This record gives sequence, structure tokens and C-alpha cells, in this order.
Amino acid sequence: MRKTAIFIFSLGLFFFLAGSGHDLRAAETYTLKIQTAVPSASIYYMLIDRMGKRVQAMSANRLKVEVLPDGAVVGAFQILDAVDKGIVNGGQAWTHYWSGKHPAGLLFSAPVAGLGHGLDQLGTVSWIYDGGGNELYQEYFTKILGYKIKGFMCMPMGPEPFGWFSKPFKSLADLKKMKFRSPPGIPSETFKEIGIPAVSMPGGEIVPSAQRGVIDAAEWISPADDKNLGLSAVWKHYYLQGLHQAISIGDIYVNLDWWNKLPADLQAIFEAAILACVADTYNWNVSQNSKALKEMVEKDGVILHETTDDYIDAYMAAAQRVLDKYAQKDPFFKKVLVSMQDWSKLTVPYQTYANGVYHKMGKTAMGKGVVGLKKK
Repeated sequence: MRKTAIFIFSLGLFFFLAGSGHDLRAAETYTLKIQTAVPSASIYYMLIDRMGKRVQAMSANRLKVEVLPDGAVVGAFQILDAVDKGIVNGGQAWTHYWSGKHPAGLLFSAPVAGLGHGLDQLGTVSWIYDGGGNELYQEYFTKILGYKIKGFMCMPMGPEPFGWFSKPFKSLADLKKMKFRSPPGIPSETFKEIGIPAVSMPGGEIVPSAQRGVIDAAEWISPADDKNLGLSAVWKHYYLQGLHQAISIGDIYVNLDWWNKLPADLQAIFEAAILACVADTYNWNVSQNSKALKEMVEKDGVILHETTDDYIDAYMAAAQRVLDKYAQKDPFFKKVLVSMQDWSKLTVPYQTYANGVYHKMGKTAMGKGVVGLKKK
């Protein structure tokens, strides 16, 4: 009798909740563990953690996000495989990390030198969300790489500086005499195309190599992350205007099977948080890097330099040659490249003419001493 009574009570409660419109699924909770490719001190890590807190708040804790630093479960270059296999159900990196699997990865996150066509970072984000780029991006993961991955482009952190130098340079001829630490793949290949002896090494090896004189110059990420790495303590000559990763967009990966089982409202909440992360990243890119640059110049004795025009001309032309070479070899690479080039033809004129006013305003203000950095 007792068991029968409990059953009848439970059944009655079920029909009461269902009849009252109460969503029984609301009690279900989901956890997304995002293995990042950065240490916990990185501003990228902090941005993802902030996004995760928004997701949890908007979902009333139905969708929880746990952010893990580089190496917590797998190494940075194992993240995509780990998400595909369900070792973790989420990951963070940059698609150019997977260029060794297929070179088109670079085009989505860091199209070198704006394709040599003047494409800027905001134009690239616009291509992803409003120019057909997202469809190609998803195709890259599921069809080209064969992974069960749902990708989200969400951290536009460029433009990345040209880098740090042991001494200033006055021309491309000077650069050809310097051993330069570059990202691997197409950026490095483009440096070599114009005669700069580029080498690649992990971030943790840059400062020791600089201290030993193994390299003469190096790039890393941004003023904030460069300072955290310790580059401002080794070299003092800093060039902010770079081309190898003038566009740098980080992304988040979710296991596709896990994503497809997620309720539609939680999917919508997560997608809204991704768009919020884009805005948050733009805000932080300005605030955090501005603060770091000010401190490095005023307290650490860092000297800012203008990148020479002959380097910019040569690198942009070389970028077109290198990218065209890859397009001739691979149909999907060509498909993505042509789509981005078409978007460049549409957006570069507007972006250049409209945004050019900001550069002129800033130069005028600094020239008149209205704003600027003060050296120690």
C-alpha cells in the first residue's frame, strides 16, 4: 500500500507540474569544460571565464562553464582532437593552430597581411557573421578535417604588434640581417619570402633565447601578454605595426554531439554570450593593452618605433604570392580565399576611408601634445 501511495503521489505531482506549464527540463543542468591554449594569467583566459559567468547567469545555472588553463587536461595542440573525442567537451585556441592539418585554418583566424588586400580585423569578423564566412568555417571542421566540432569565432585580439627588437631598424635591408622569432606556417613562410630569417619556437622559449642572443627579434601576442611574458625586460625597441598577424581572432570549440543534445534555449544563450564575448574582447583589447603599453614606455623604458613602408609593401606583396600558391594546390583553400577576397573588394574601401579619420585624429592629437605617452 505504501509503495502504491508513493507512486500515485509522484504521478499526481508529474501531471500537476506538466499541467501548470512548468518545464520539467528546467531542472536539467549541463557543464561545458573549455580547455584553453593559454595560461590562467592570459587575458584570453580571463575573457572566456567572464563569458562563462554570463552563460551561467543567463541560464540560471542550467549551463555551467568550467575554464581550464593550458595543459590542465591536454596540451594546446591536442585540444581539437580532445574535443572531437569527448575527452573535454569544449576547447579554445586559434584556427591557425590547425594549419598543419589543413592550411585554410590560417585564413579564418589570422589571414596574413589582410590577404595583401587590405582586409582588416573588423572586416574579417563581418565576413564571418555577415559574409558567408561562418558556413565555410563550419565546413572546415566537419567536412575538411572530419571532426565532430562546432566552432565559434569570438575573440578578435588583433592587430598583433610586429614585435620586439634588440636594436632599431631603418629598412627591409636591416631586417634581413636579423633572426626573427615568428609564428610557424604561412606567416613564417612569408617572412622568408622577403628574405627575413624567421625561426619558430614556443612562447616559453622566447625570453631565454633573447637573453642568450639566439634571436635578434621576436613577436608574441599583444602589449599586455608581451609584458606578462617578460619581453619588455629584455629588449626596449617595440614596433606595434605588424602584418604577420594584423588580424588575430581566437575561437571556442564545442563537441558537436554534446551541442546537438543541448536544449535550444541553452544553445541560444550560449550563442548570445559568444557575441557578447566579441564586444568584450574589443573593449579589453583597448583597455588592457593601452595600460600595459603606457607602463612599459613610462616605467620600463620601452621605445616605440614606426614600421618602415618598404617592409609593409614587400610583406603584403609576398603574402599574396604565398596564399596564391596554396590556393593553386587545394580547392577548399581557394574557395575560402576567394570568398575573403570578394569581401575585401566590398569592404576595404569603406573601412579605409571611414576609419582613416581615427588615425588622422590620433596623429594630430599626439602631434599637438593633447595626448601621448611620457617617458620615464
